[in-house]
Amino acid sequence: MEQEFVQSRRTPHNVGFLGPGKVNEILEEMKGHEYDFIVINGSLKPSQHHYLEMKFQHEVLDRTGVILRIFAEHAHTPEAILQVTLAKLRYEQPFLREWIHKSKSGDRPGFLAGGAYATDVYYEHAKTHARRIEAELADLSKQRALRRKRRRDGGYVLVSVAGYTNAGKTALMNALSESSLEVDDRLFSTLSTTTRRIRGIRGSALISDTVGFIRDLPTGLVDAFKSTLEEVYQADVILLVFDASEDVDTIRTKLSTSLDIILPMIEERLLVFVGNKADKIDHGREEGLRQLLEGHLGGRELLFVSAIDGGNLESIRAIVSKVQRRNSVISAILPNTDSAHSLADA
Repeated sequence: MEQEFVQSRRTPHNVGFLGPGKVNEILEEMKGHEYDFIVINGSLKPSQHHYLEMKFQHEVLDRTGVILRIFAEHAHTPEAILQVTLAKLRYEQPFLREWIHKSKSGDRPGFLAGGAYATDVYYEHAKTHARRIEAELADLSKQRALRRKRRRDGGYVLVSVAGYTNAGKTALMNALSESSLEVDDRLFSTLSTTTRRIRGIRGSALISDTVGFIRDLPTGLVDAFKSTLEEVYQADVILLVFDASEDVDTIRTKLSTSLDIILPMIEERLLVFVGNKADKIDHGREEGLRQLLEGHLGGRELLFVSAIDGGNLESIRAIVSKVQRRNSVISAILPNTDSAHSLADA
């Protein structure tokens, strides 16, 4: 059974996020019905989470908890599983501390970890497990850095596709690399980085697909996916993709969210805005978006493309080709003489 309840408040209630009257109304409505958990469309403080679970006697998830469940469903690679597990452990720790505090104050055990003793033990286990995962992800980050260095030393240009979740990033990567990666219209269908070679240009360029962004993404989630996001931060060209067929306010909001995550970390790297799904809009709409999004662009280039019919993908390839020409690898064989050694040392 699925049922929705709405409460209009200027600010969440301090004790239970929902007001006491609304909580009692939900309890009354749900009597005699079977349900698995309660979802709150907001971010719960540990004390609010504890209060609601005690009231409803069921598991309570807030917005971050739902995101983590979706992440867990889509985490298939070892690295993605580690990242999601770390994010989950960090998310749970404040709630666990609250359960421990309440249990020591005399409140009966709750649902999060199965009882007072289990909560205490799980909290210590969670801290140890999180430290171990952080160390593993740090090793993976070093491996990524070495891999990027080898690729650059080999003359490769590194391109990353970034942007809000469900903007069509994987479809765009498929079109540029002539690949057949699975395209899914569900949120967060891509959690681990996938890299392919860009086709249709001279030289060597690699393109990487990355996890999608979302509004109000908790810091703990961003930090957990740091090793994946490094593929964006360290790329030579960053393609910031948005769905050009959405309304202007939605596009602005999603671009602002993406830029808040990207801009502090990319220094002077080349950032190109890409309006995907251009096959769904006309030329007049494109020109209107150029003007309306000018404040977000900051003087950077904006392209409109279609991953479906291949429209204007050559503009992206042209940008990558320009960067490619600025990165050259020269191999030389010098004679084994003193003067040649001095040249090599220089």
